Amino acid sequence: MERDLHPFEVEIATRFGIRGKWAASPKSEWIRGYLLTFGEGYGYEMWKRYCEFARYLGIRPGTYISFARHMWLLKRLGLIRPVKIKPRPGGFPKKVYRIVPGMEDSPLWRRPMQAMYPTTDWTRPERKRVYREKYR
Repeated sequence: MERDLHPFEVEIATRFGIRGKWAASPKSEWIRGYLLTFGEGYGYEMWKRYCEFARYLGIRPGTYISFARHMWLLKRLGLIRPVKIKPRPGGFPKKVYRIVPGMEDSPLWRRPMQAMYPTTDWTRPERKRVYREKYR
């Protein structure tokens, strides 16, 4: 890794390393730690730093679109909010996010997808490979 780990990353790496690849994704907790440490940040910058952290853990970070979708999910749950919108010529405006006051220690950070979609049966394993082979 090109840089030293921040204290919040050390804690996440320790917890994630114990359970290995079957643990829940540390993405939301990493976003929480990043915003608590730095105060605010915008999506692309956070995604680049998360990619470095994921490389350290040996996991796939996902695409920027999946990271942006995760940020949208956190925004819908009321955990983060945009505080500044910086216009850019010829592109989408840059949104700077911050944690909503009072939501720093919310249990929603742990598993935001389950919180957003509580009626889904999360005990069943995914069957993506079966469907990919069937419809190719």
